[in-house]
Amino acid sequence: MTETVSISIGQLASEVGVRASALRFYEDEGILTPLGREGGKRRYDTAAVDRVRFVRFCQALGFSLAEIRRLLTEPTGRAAKRRWRELVDQKVEALDLAVARAAAVREILTASRDCDCITLEQCNLIELGSGPQERPGADA
Repeated sequence: MTETVSISIGQLASEVGVRASALRFYEDEGILTPLGREGGKRRYDTAAVDRVRFVRFCQALGFSLAEIRRLLTEPTGRAAKRRWRELVDQKVEALDLAVARAAAVREILTASRDCDCITLEQCNLIELGSGPQERPGADA
């Protein structure tokens, strides 16, 4: 009978470059599950290293913990690949919207830098940059 190799929470934290408190938080969020406890201390299998690295990778890409939890749940195989693609497509769409907004803001800021208006109330850029529903006193 082979014994499962386990590592402590401190070893796991050191291996993946996070604090032990982050690992406990992942556990609370249902993303990480320890093998059990040994001497009152959490023990993890070595696969936890890859799991936490995957979580950190997804977080760096902007995925929420709820989305990551969804990626880590069964099923696996083709269904998991479909789920990954679905979440990636949603994330790419959100990024495209954010980029478009940022470009619009940049354009307005660049134009406003050299604006000749004396007061903000008289600035045509403010009027152009807001829709009728956003201007106080404007008719809808």
